[in-house]
Order: sequence, then C-alpha cells, then structure tokens
Amino acid sequence: MNLGLVRTLNIVLSALGAAVFLALFAYIQLAPKDFDERTRTFAVSRVEAKFDETFSAAASSDTMDKISSIAGRFSEQLEERVEALRTSLDAGIAEFIADTLAAACRLDCERRAQAEQMVREYYESTIARYGVALDRVQSLIVGEYDDVMSELRGDLKIFAGSSFVALFFALLLALFRGEAARHLIPISIALSVSTGVAVYWYIFGQDWVMTVIFSDYWGWAYAIVLGALSTMMVDIAANRARVTSHVLNTFGSAFGHGLSFSPC
Repeated sequence: MNLGLVRTLNIVLSALGAAVFLALFAYIQLAPKDFDERTRTFAVSRVEAKFDETFSAAASSDTMDKISSIAGRFSEQLEERVEALRTSLDAGIAEFIADTLAAACRLDCERRAQAEQMVREYYESTIARYGVALDRVQSLIVGEYDDVMSELRGDLKIFAGSSFVALFFALLLALFRGEAARHLIPISIALSVSTGVAVYWYIFGQDWVMTVIFSDYWGWAYAIVLGALSTMMVDIAANRARVTSHVLNTFGSAFGHGLSFSPC
C-alpha cells in the first residue's frame, strides 16, 4: 500500500477517534442529566443484583428452610404460606427497587406519590417481616444507586480520557513521523475499535457496552492493551520502532503471514 495513503489513513483514524473521546469526556462532564438517563437502566440492574444478594439470600436462607420444614410437620397450609412469602419477596424486588428510586426522584419523579405508596405496600407485605426498617431499606437502595452512577461516571471518564490521550499521541506520530506510517496502521486500527464501541453506545445506548466497561476483568484487559499500544508508540517516537517492528513481525509469523517491518 502507498505510504502516503497509509499516513493519511492513520491521520483520519486517530483524529476521528481523538475527537470522539474528547466529545465523550465533555458529554459526561457537561451533560450529567442526559448521561444519567442513558445509563440508569444499567445502574438499576446493578442495584437489583446487590439487593438480591441481601434480601433474596434471607428469603432462601437456612433459617427459612428450617422454618418451612418445621411448619410442614404441623401444617401443610402453614408451610405453603412460608414458601409463598419467599416467592413473593423474590418476585417483587425489581418493581420495589424501581418504585423506591422513583420515590427518591432518581428515576421517574412524576410518579413520586404513586411510587411511595407502592413502596410502602410492598414493604409491609414482605420485607417488614424481616425486621428491617423501611427507611433503612430505602437508604440502602438509593445509596447503592448513587454509588453505581458515581463509579460509572468515573470509569467512563477514565475510558474516554485514556483513549483520547492514546489517540492524540497516535495523531501526533502520524503527522510528524510519516515514515512510520506502516508501523502505526495496526495501532490506529486497534484504537479505532474502542472508538467504534463508544460511538455505538452513544447512538444505541446498549447496556452490554456498560457491562464491558464496568467489568473489572474487561477494564484491566483494556488497560493492558492500551498500555501495550502506548509502549509501541513510544518505541516508534523514541526508538525508531525497533521493538514494534520485532513485535509485528513475530505476530505475523505466528499467524503464517510474512510481514516485513524494519526500523524506520
């Protein structure tokens, strides 16, 4: 491929990616209300998972099993009532959490009064039997939701900021180290994948993107990949791509392709 064309492609990809991530960082910082609306479904799902760990565990605990077993010895009807209590707690958690957050104006503030009534009815019919105060339950749910949203904003800022720095560095190399255009193109393409993910999330608002970014496993994996790409770019800038050439040639050989990169 023509070296000038490869250089132009590097410039376009890195400039576009840097602009996307700069805009994403600014969006998170300057449009918190819209950001919350885009991410609240994911945040609620995280709160539900946390709440399930606390209260569903109580509903399915050894104590409940023993109570159910003892109740069965005396009355089949009493055992059925215990099992019904356990089932009702499991079944209504999602709605209870949504109503609690609506009552606290974290979700749909317009239905606040109705949500407050539904929260109290569910609490009195199920959770109250566990001896946990309603205000304590509400504080737990709202606090967990606020923590998730805060952590999500922080993680996305790190994702956007670190990606912007990497792509801006790639842009500078594309502009001022034109002879390394062939070495840069794999890096530009790799970084463009994260650009595509960011654009896809902004346009379609898919929760699976949030799951990937929010996951510790994928978060560390992305940090390692970004670190490796940044190291290669430093090598291109300061070491005439000696290490990068070796890495790319080795990678090509491993997949049966005879790549021929050399220091530039």
